[in-house]
Amino acid sequence: MNPSDASQPGRPIRYPRARLSPAKDELLILAIPRDEVEAGDIAPVAEQLGFLSETREMAERWEGRLSFVFVGWDDDPRETAEIPAIRDYFAALALAWPYWLHFSEKVGDSLSHLLRLLCNGRVEPINPNLVGWRFADLGEVKREVERQFHAMQGLYAELGLPDAMQERVSEEVAQFLETVFTDNTPPEAQP
Repeated sequence: MNPSDASQPGRPIRYPRARLSPAKDELLILAIPRDEVEAGDIAPVAEQLGFLSETREMAERWEGRLSFVFVGWDDDPRETAEIPAIRDYFAALALAWPYWLHFSEKVGDSLSHLLRLLCNGRVEPINPNLVGWRFADLGEVKREVERQFHAMQGLYAELGLPDAMQERVSEEVAQFLETVFTDNTPPEAQP
């Protein structure tokens, strides 16, 4: 008998390795400044990210610990994924450094944010106090996830990272995608 998911009793755990991820006590919050975004200058941030993927030791240490924020947009009422300058900047950054699936934290909003920035969609109200994002084309999302997985596999091959780590991280991402693309709206958020 398979163990069940505590959040949904009776539902078998589909991705058991995802539960084996070591606790991430230390997060790396990447602050992306507005002036660099508006200038389209990805070099400073790409250089910082490059250090994470430079060696096997760094890739192992920072796996699942990266989150990012855009600094200087607090007065803009739009979601970051609605701001063309941010979307353009992040698309260029993701092409220059495509290892987000390995390094992004998988508990918070980082992977969702990544997909919102890289795939077309729109803000959609869920209730008066909560908005969500509706992707315009799930095929585009699938292609982006495949591109990110391909890059992650290249990183693992290049740095000789363990297969067990790749399997676990892949399961974490699969679990995340399943959660995001099925209706798991918390009861308190439902209208």
